Amino acid sequence: MKHIATSLMLWFGLFTASAQIAEDITILETPALDETSGLLFYNNILMTHTDSGGKAELYEVNATTGEITRTVEITNATNVDWEDIAQDASFIYIADIGNNSGDRTDLKIYKISKADYNAAENAVTAEIIAFTYADQLDFTRQPNRNNWDAEGLISYRDKLLIFTKNWEDNTTNVYAVPKNSGTHSAILESSYLINGLITGADSSPDERVIYLVGYSTSEAPFVCTIHNIPEHSLDVFSGEISEKISDIVTLGHQVEGIALYKITPTSHRLYLSNEKFNATIGPIKIRVPAKLMGIDIDTQTFSN
Repeated sequence: MKHIATSLMLWFGLFTASAQIAEDITILETPALDETSGLLFYNNILMTHTDSGGKAELYEVNATTGEITRTVEITNATNVDWEDIAQDASFIYIADIGNNSGDRTDLKIYKISKADYNAAENAVTAEIIAFTYADQLDFTRQPNRNNWDAEGLISYRDKLLIFTKNWEDNTTNVYAVPKNSGTHSAILESSYLINGLITGADSSPDERVIYLVGYSTSEAPFVCTIHNIPEHSLDVFSGEISEKISDIVTLGHQVEGIALYKITPTSHRLYLSNEKFNATIGPIKIRVPAKLMGIDIDTQTFSN
């Protein structure tokens, strides 16, 4: 996602955020990861990618130093606007679903075999899952004024679930897409007035908890969870939605990625990442590097 927050909104967020709950871990390697977007924790490895206009590559990152330790090219992919990354037991999925203007007709998800990825030295080929939203009839270009942008993806049972970033109504819609390659219609399964813009998603290994990160004009970035989701239902928002953990960082931190990496008896530990941000407001220069952060979510939030 490119920087779309207005200067006034950033000024407000930087100086009114009530708390900074996420702790800094490290600055990410620059300039390669300045536009970090999705995060994945797989096989004790932290993985990320950049967004629109970036290279069609996955980067393994040292979670202590922020340095890139391995780069894997997706040979048959183009990074139009990669926004998130997800996994199941056998595959990694890259979501080329960014759609700020609401007019894309080439939305797709790249499906990569974990066996191929593990065996590759520096390149791998993906299957392609192409899709359109079943209920989108109007493809008029409307930058940051449409409900067809999306930045969240998770694997959920036998489907991939896309969480939209609705600029018009601050709702997030959940669309289901099959996991097999081909061209599909994404079906609306769930919807919730989140009063914000969702920028990333992840789920616990048992799929009982879904984590969402986003931001709004009235508060700096937030995290919330969905839990106690009815069994065999794709209407995930019919489960329980936790209160937002607001102001996890100040608004100048454009949080994009979220990944679960540790579960303890009392908390779930999440990685968060934010893009580099530079702005000048009058005499004030704002400089926020791309960073990796950590945050604990209390398991009381999603206990039965």
